[in-house]
Amino acid sequence: MSALTHLEQSVLHALLHGAHPALEALREQLPGLVVVRRIASPTSFSTVVRPDRGAPPASIRARHAVLDDLSADIPGLPGGAAFALFVEDGRLVRLEGSTYGDEPWPEDLAGFTLHPDDPERDLSDLDPPG
Repeated sequence: MSALTHLEQSVLHALLHGAHPALEALREQLPGLVVVRRIASPTSFSTVVRPDRGAPPASIRARHAVLDDLSADIPGLPGGAAFALFVEDGRLVRLEGSTYGDEPWPEDLAGFTLHPDDPERDLSDLDPPG
């Protein structure tokens, strides 16, 4: 098992930013998060993660939820990239990133900037059960 990359850490923090109670609970899973495996192609990656077993799951209505409202500007990648974070049963399970079009990821990701796709996020899938 390996550690999260700087890009992965930054994307996770950006996607989990906010005052919603589920986001707060999911952020509590970050300190013990481990990378289970990575799958990569020239234009995308999928990082399977597992929170520490002691970290409580977030109490959310949807069994499966996706946070996919974040993009990046990356030097050497004219179209930028998009990201999605998958949550199952209140636990972080997978982070995905993909470039727009057929542009391959540059070797050097230094200097990237992250930005939300829409400042008015729809977090209804993260609402508590009931």
